[in-house]
Amino acid sequence: MAFGISFRRTFKHAPWIDAVDRVSAAGDNGFNIRFRRLEEDLDTIGQRFETVSTALDSLAATEAAVRSIALVPLLSPIGESGWDLATTPGTAALKGDGTAMGAMPVPLPEAGRITGFRAFGTIVQTPASVRIDLTRRALDGSGEKLIARIQASSSEEFREKVPNAETAGIDPQAAYYIIASVNGTGLNTSVMLSGFRVRYEEG
Repeated sequence: MAFGISFRRTFKHAPWIDAVDRVSAAGDNGFNIRFRRLEEDLDTIGQRFETVSTALDSLAATEAAVRSIALVPLLSPIGESGWDLATTPGTAALKGDGTAMGAMPVPLPEAGRITGFRAFGTIVQTPASVRIDLTRRALDGSGEKLIARIQASSSEEFREKVPNAETAGIDPQAAYYIIASVNGTGLNTSVMLSGFRVRYEEG
């Protein structure tokens, strides 16, 4: 990336000669005019620094752009009833009357802010109650905090959720994971999760 920033010095010192030049404040060869020319060059340098600073600030703002991570729902079972991961590779499913619960880790940078959490999937033949939580827990095992929750009883409710400001900051001393559960299904119910997306800002 080229910014075209340059500086050309305008002041050129002409040495005074002992016993020849009379050094004075005024005149074409005096202190005043020489220092004024130095001031003009220094002002130009200051303007160039402001231009460079503005360009660097712009680059820093670009680096803070929102990024996203897409995750396949490889949910490890919690308890006796886990999601069906085998019937359709890359998805987590439940068909018929029953319950399922599973969890998976979410890899995030050490610093930044989470800006959104979304699940992708379908619910066919309600009733069904699907709950998907983005959660964090301190590495020492203490303090679990909910970041964002998706509650869905139809396919249209798999929308992006924005975490509240108190829990959006990424904690390097915590592990992040997703917990997905479903219950309240009927004999003809079919629930399929096809992916998760976490959006975040680094830095």
